[in-house]
Formats: sequence, structure tokens, C-alpha cells
Amino acid sequence: PGHAVASAAGGGSPVVADVARDMQPRYHACGVGDTAGDAAAGAGCHYAREPYKNPKGHATRLVALASVGNDRKERWLHALALLPASRQPPSALQQLPPDTTRSPYDVPRATEAPDGDLADGGRGFAGVRWEEPRAKRARVASQVRTDPLKGDPDKTVFVRNLAFRADEGALAEFFAQCGEIVDLRLGRDVESGRSRGFCHVAYSTAESAEKALALHETTFYGRDIVVQMAKSDEERNADRDRRREERRGRMPPPPPGGCWFCLSNEKDTHLVASIATESFIAMDKGGVVPDHCQVVPVEHTPSFAALSPSAADEIWRYLGAIRACLRAGGGGAPVPENAASPLDTTHAPGTRGGPRELVAFERHLALRSKGGNHMHLNCVPVPADRARKARKIFEQAAKRLGFEWEVVEAPESALDLQTAIASHCGDGEYYAVHLPDGTVLLRKIGRGEPHWMSFGREVLGHLLGCPERTSWQNCMETEEKETERANAYKASFETFDITQG
Repeated sequence: PGHAVASAAGGGSPVVADVARDMQPRYHACGVGDTAGDAAAGAGCHYAREPYKNPKGHATRLVALASVGNDRKERWLHALALLPASRQPPSALQQLPPDTTRSPYDVPRATEAPDGDLADGGRGFAGVRWEEPRAKRARVASQVRTDPLKGDPDKTVFVRNLAFRADEGALAEFFAQCGEIVDLRLGRDVESGRSRGFCHVAYSTAESAEKALALHETTFYGRDIVVQMAKSDEERNADRDRRREERRGRMPPPPPGGCWFCLSNEKDTHLVASIATESFIAMDKGGVVPDHCQVVPVEHTPSFAALSPSAADEIWRYLGAIRACLRAGGGGAPVPENAASPLDTTHAPGTRGGPRELVAFERHLALRSKGGNHMHLNCVPVPADRARKARKIFEQAAKRLGFEWEVVEAPESALDLQTAIASHCGDGEYYAVHLPDGTVLLRKIGRGEPHWMSFGREVLGHLLGCPERTSWQNCMETEEKETERANAYKASFETFDITQG
């Protein structure tokens, strides 16, 4: 028996697979059993696969949990707020999220060979069902509904402030308590398939819609949702026209008189380490490491993508110069080659440290209420041994937040990068990470999509082993210390400075 349990834990159980295929449950929770090798490592992991469609038409959600109290602190407890299927109309049960896959059990049942091995060569029900990310995005986007919502406007409610992980199935289950659902439409991005945080629920009766209004400010998936009657097409068009008129008559945004990055405001100019024709380098006010700096255009321009060709080219040259300086062991706070921490720096004049690599990131958010974003590219030195892990840790962080990077393979020029940003992100908001090998990771930030403001600092703080420095307010220094940092950087960077050529 012990061997059978270990075998099932490692490769899956045909018996359990047969039960799941025959019963077609709405939820399937399982534990990851300990094998001899897993027990020492903390036993198992938490895993939630995409919902899959059953022959009966509804979706099954599988959640695997790690062992209780495991050393890796993987999730071992999962809570569900379930409404019995008997209390739901068939239309609610048939709602399928766009990322629903075919059933993994849509394969012939495994049979045992005479020697006890599976007749399919041991693959059983553990066949690989992996999709290349681009193909998955295309499949999900193709399943986003664009047909008109069924039902009457006076029997339809509009729901907003939804958690982004709440899918159609969960919404249908939740709102079915008010009555029979004719149609449910979750707002999704047509390119990525991601939820936009709102939905329409059409009921068969006005009484059901009235009951749904009573769910206003109810907590659902950790958020207090807003429920109100949906508007007709005429009302929505009138609202859109009114907003357009308001925008035309609105006063222009206030000038960026308080912009910290505009040299004309003469704020913290003692942090400036180099000034070229259209851009400059300034030390970060509270750097992740002492020689964390920023490359900034002189003009108040919102993003790298929006820079003039000459300004973009100049900033591109600055990036190359900073990269060369760090690889030569320079920087304002060089790190000895065998230092235990990136913060073990030496400031002795003329001292060179071990080679380091550059990781840079740009966060482009509109910030219209503050006069608009002023583009700045954060440049953080990373020891060579840690730099090799940079891409992996940014990809892991993206996975935790539920998005994937668009990868731009080492652009050869500023124009190449601007073209790539325009191709992937249009003229909208985005996040860009420049890796040590020149590869650039891009993420388009959709309208209204939440974004982790300190994302880059948090990820690099963990990469560098100093998570306590991810908040710049915790790294503030006196003006005297800041000036000292800027002067040290100037001295180290002088031979690489693009203004010296």
C-alpha cells in the first residue's frame, strides 16, 4: 500500500482519474502525497490549473494543496464559498471562463499490461498538456465574447470593482442566488483575455434584478462590489457624449511646476552627476544601492517611447556608458569582487571593484493629475553572479502577479526599442525592464489595470538580498551624504561619460 501511494503521488492515480471523469465534479481538491524524496524538501506544492470542460457542459476547477505545515510554506488550506448546484439554474452552471480547456480525461482509459505497467508506456493520465504562452493568449482572446448581451436592460445589473481573479463561473454561481440568469458577460481585454473588473448580469425577471441590487457593497473575492442597474445603449451613448463635451471644455492639466525631474525647478540639483544636451544622470534620492542612478530627459516627456529620436539616442548612449563603467568595476560605490553583499562597498578614490551588470527599469504611467509623467530610467548595478538570475526573478514576480512579459531580444538602437514598445503597447502605459544581456521585458498596462508602483525596486531588492531597501523613504540620507554619493559617481564615471567624447 505504501508503494502504491508513493507511485500515485509521483505520477497520478488512474483510479482517481476514473472517478473524476465519471463524477464530473465542479471542484476537485487533492493533496500532493509525500514520496521519500519529497518529505525532506517540504512535501508537495500548491497548484491550480485552468478550469476544464466536462461532457455535461460545466467546468471543473482542480486545486492541489501541499502538506500541512510544509517547510516551503506552500499553501495547504483553500476556502470555497459554494452554492449547491440544485439551487442554481442550468444557465449559471454552463458559464465557462475564456481560459477553459478541454478535459484532461478526454483520452482513452488506461489499461494495464500483464506485467502491471500501463499499456500506454507509463504515461497514463499525466500526459503533458502545456501551451506556448503566445498560443494560449491567442486562444483565450479568441474566446472573449463580443456578441450583444442577451436579455432586457431593465432586468440587467452592472457590477464593478470585481477582483480580477473572479471568472464567469464564480460570478454565475454568486449571482444565481437571486434568480435565473439569462446571460452573463464579464468585461475582458480583447487582446489578452484578462478581466477588466466589471460584468453585466441579465436575469429572466425584474424581481431577480432587484434582489441582485441588494448585493451592493457585498464582499466578493475580497472586494466590496458595486451593483447597479445597467444602462440602455441610448443612456450609455448620452453619457459618452457628455464626457466628451466635458473634456473639450475642461481646463488643461496644471503645468508640472512641482516635477522633481525637471531641472528648471532646481530641486535636488546636487544629485546631478552628468548633463548632456537633451538628458542627464542624477543619483536616485533613496537608491536601492548607493550608486543607483536615473537617466532623465531634460524635456518633460512622459516615456522613452515618446522621446524625440535625438533624445532617445542620447539616453541609449548613456545606458551603454553606464553598462561599460560597471563592467570595468566602476560606479560611485564599487563592490569588492568577493563581497558577501552588494552593500559592502568601498569609496576610496580611484578604487575599482568587481565587475557588475546593469539592470534598468522604466515605469510609464500617465499621472495626468500631477501634470503628466516625466520619463526616468532607473539604473541599478547588480553584481555579476546575481545578474545571471535577473530574468528569472522578474519572470517569477510576473507569474505571481498574473501576467507575462513580452520579450524584446536585445534591440540594437533606441529606435528599435521605440518601435518594439509601439508595437506591443501602442501609445498606452507600460513597464519595461532592461536586462544585463540587453534583452528588454515589456508589459502593457491596460486602462484601469492595477499596477504595483514599487515593482522594480521590490524585485531588485530581493535579487540583491536587501529587501529592506525597496522603499526609497527608508533609504533617505542627508544632503551632505547625497552630495558625496554624486561626486563619487562623477569621478568614477568621468572616463565613460558621453559628454567627454
